[in-house]
Amino acid sequence: MNSSGRRAGKLEGLWRSSRGFPVLLLALQPIAPYAWTESFIQGRLDPSRWQTTAEGDFREGTVDVVDVGKPGASDFRLRLRADTRGTRDDTVKFLGVGTTFRIPLGGPTRISLRLDWNEQANGSYLSAGLVLSPENTTGNPLQRRNWLKVEYVGVPPGKNARLAVSLKREGRERSLNSQGWPETNRAGRKLAVQNIEIVTVGGSFEVWENGALQYEAPEETLPFDSAYLYLQMSSHSNYPPREIFFDEIRVVEGH
Repeated sequence: MNSSGRRAGKLEGLWRSSRGFPVLLLALQPIAPYAWTESFIQGRLDPSRWQTTAEGDFREGTVDVVDVGKPGASDFRLRLRADTRGTRDDTVKFLGVGTTFRIPLGGPTRISLRLDWNEQANGSYLSAGLVLSPENTTGNPLQRRNWLKVEYVGVPPGKNARLAVSLKREGRERSLNSQGWPETNRAGRKLAVQNIEIVTVGGSFEVWENGALQYEAPEETLPFDSAYLYLQMSSHSNYPPREIFFDEIRVVEGH
């Protein structure tokens, strides 16, 4: 087994050992900012945990919690909804939420969530994902000098998308994994409900999708040891309402 595989196995083992503490993971209120879960079961955003973020002009920009469950079986999710018809062509619009506290990343720390791409009929120039940044903002965290971004980007003509992992360090941005796009895989792929996990330890990190490792960074890659968690979508102008959903957010540090 190579060093990459050994380190991935080590991180996975640490995570498996944490599953022996279900009470910690399922607590409604966080025991500490770095050990908590969010399922939006209150049916609204908790202002002690979340603040809304936005940049650009919208015909409609909505951030709320909705019940998408069947009668008698609630299923609350964070909804981001953007209608950009008639808006400025020279701006990209960003909409989302960010935590009100930093999450320690020295780790090992695992951040996991579910993202529902919502079967977009036209996902062109639509993106949705998560951002980790040490800087607090109610605007667009991607305008800050340091961040890690894991997102899905719609691929024209619209039904497919691709995964993209990027890092910005002291103002310099670089792509870490675009799944070969645009040289290969130009058509993208169909998305459903995506389970995303980021594991950080000692400045290195891994990105997992639906249980499969997608990217592994070497040590000292991450330029910060704690961060705010942002969930956001973006859209170009002149698109009808499009919605993205997030739920089952978990953050666990340590064994």
